[in-house]
Amino acid sequence: MQNPVLNFKAGWTNKLKGVITPHVMDEVLFKILIAEASQHIEKFTLPGLKKEMKSSGFSSKVYKPVREYSDYLTELTYGGLEILTVDGGLVEKSTDLGLRYGLLTTDAIHLSTMKQYGIINVATNDSDFERVESITIYKPERSTA
Repeated sequence: MQNPVLNFKAGWTNKLKGVITPHVMDEVLFKILIAEASQHIEKFTLPGLKKEMKSSGFSSKVYKPVREYSDYLTELTYGGLEILTVDGGLVEKSTDLGLRYGLLTTDAIHLSTMKQYGIINVATNDSDFERVESITIYKPERSTA
């Protein structure tokens, strides 16, 4: 059975309220860009990527899936996905949470945002959140296809 939290195309807005932050969007889009770029750079490094990005042909190639997913996120907002605001206060509070749970800074900002908005359920594949007792984690199912 597919997890309804992760099956966005199957009418998730009828059962759940989906939210995302600009930080989540950045993480996902960056990973998509890195994945695509690594298909075109023999020995992938970030400095190598930065150098290649100066070529409009290369940039256009690696940004194609980034743009597609960005458009998909926009589509989801029409269906009810809300983009939450992250302000300086949330970031400031995140440092204590990062220290308490041993989280990297972006993950601590995610947790701070969740606490601010009263969110206790999160769809993530990041095992670092397992150290946070006050939330419920929904992990993506692995495809057997």
